[in-house]
Amino acid sequence: MASENPDDSEIVFDEKARLISLEEDELLKQTSSRAESSSDPEKRALSSQYGALSGIVDTVKPQESDDYNLEAERIREALENGEEAWTKDEENAVRKKTDLRVMILACVMFFSLDLTRSNIQQVLSSDFLLDTYMTTNDYNVGQSLFLIFFLSLEVPSQLMNKRIGPERWLPTIMTAWGIVSTLQVLISARPFFLFTRAAIGFCEGGFVSGLAFYVSSFYKTDELSIRLSWIWATQALTNVISAVLASGILLMKDVGTFKNWQWLFLFEGLLALVIGLSTFFLIPSLKNPGIASSFTAREAAILRARVEHDDPSKKNQSNKDVGKKTTPLEILKSIFGALTDKYLVPIFILGYIGFVPSVTLRYYFPINMRFLNFDTTTINLLIIPYAIVNIFWTTTFSRLSDYYRTKWVFALLSALWVFPNLIFLQFLPYSASRWWRFASYTWVLGYPYYQPILVSWVSANSNDPDRRALAQSIYNISVQLGNLTAANVFREDDAPYYSRGYYVLLALNIASMILAFGIHSYYKVENRRRHAVWSKMSEMERREYQSSTTDKGNSRLDFTLRT
Repeated sequence: MASENPDDSEIVFDEKARLISLEEDELLKQTSSRAESSSDPEKRALSSQYGALSGIVDTVKPQESDDYNLEAERIREALENGEEAWTKDEENAVRKKTDLRVMILACVMFFSLDLTRSNIQQVLSSDFLLDTYMTTNDYNVGQSLFLIFFLSLEVPSQLMNKRIGPERWLPTIMTAWGIVSTLQVLISARPFFLFTRAAIGFCEGGFVSGLAFYVSSFYKTDELSIRLSWIWATQALTNVISAVLASGILLMKDVGTFKNWQWLFLFEGLLALVIGLSTFFLIPSLKNPGIASSFTAREAAILRARVEHDDPSKKNQSNKDVGKKTTPLEILKSIFGALTDKYLVPIFILGYIGFVPSVTLRYYFPINMRFLNFDTTTINLLIIPYAIVNIFWTTTFSRLSDYYRTKWVFALLSALWVFPNLIFLQFLPYSASRWWRFASYTWVLGYPYYQPILVSWVSANSNDPDRRALAQSIYNISVQLGNLTAANVFREDDAPYYSRGYYVLLALNIASMILAFGIHSYYKVENRRRHAVWSKMSEMERREYQSSTTDKGNSRLDFTLRT
């Protein structure tokens, strides 16, 4: 559909023809996309809402309650008659309730993920390797297995997420990793350690993109970045909470028959298991009547209508039957299509290189602080300042991105934030106070983490539910490969000040700024091309294009790429 963003005035299509008669139902289904190009804002809004809602009523009848269908039909009729379908107060109330019921749980779910995938790093400060007769090399092999399985399960997990629904799939894999995490108390030697690392990676692969896909079904495009930022802010908060938990639990020396590291695995594993099992009963779903009894029938109808009016491609995102008859060949074609999508690949590349500088410094923060002669307890406490700064600026930039309805500017500014500090660290004299280095590290690691902005950018420019699900998985794979790169930037022969490594980080940082601006320019040129073609078409040609074109998703002439 064409964008209704007032900032994209150069691509608002000129249509002089009147809307098709509402008495002909088949033509009405074309009204939504056709009216997107209308020069009359009222017609465009009315028709777009009607087009989305008419599809809603068609797709949900076998699954939804009679009360819901009645409310959806009332909204449909109100829009047909040019009446107000819902009030602003009603929409605000629905959005606030969604925040309470969806986003709080989503953050708790992400907390479970981050707690269980990172606690292995905390037990290294104990006698874990000594007690299990392992070496650092064994630990590295285990982490490599975790990453391999985590990445390899991204796309298959997302396919399952799309096929059976996130309200079933996400709690299932959460419960599975809770069980495996708890079983880590049984580690006594290398084989079982390697098994648990592989199993946790297997269970957790695809969760991040699956959660982002799930959350996107509840929110409009210009509401999504800030909500996703809450999830990633949870990661910073988890780092603080897990550090405090580990500091306390690892003080337990041989309490009962368990070692202190076993108590840590047991406590955090059982906590993750409880969260996973609870999610089965708490997670709201657009596929269930009344959305898991969290919303009234009217609230559910408004929630779905407003989201699908903003992005009609999300209509099938809440349809249980979509994708169930997909053949293996069609799945492979879909994966290849998402992997080679020329409008999304630049964002994938930005996701790969954009976070390497900050992730590298985060990985080496404990090592560098130890080199600066801070003790273990102090190092754990020094994590808190940058975590708090990061939470503030990540949520602030995401909110501004939603408010101004733009992505590239804030991706560019986030990269620019890191640039001067990399230069400072590169050329800071060796004799400088350790607090100068700590301050610069804190500034870099407290930067606005623009991952939520890029995830919402991928979602906004997919314009197809299947493409959106796969693209988010591929994007997350790109980010994880970037994390793998970050782990290898600082080398032992470059220690302790990593002069060569900082040059690499500076190069990647500059490349990410150029790429962010390049994506913006690329989209603007493409949008102008589409407008030029569209404006030359007659009304009949536009109707024929919309009803018979083989262009799909973000390749359609009547779709505007979000910048």
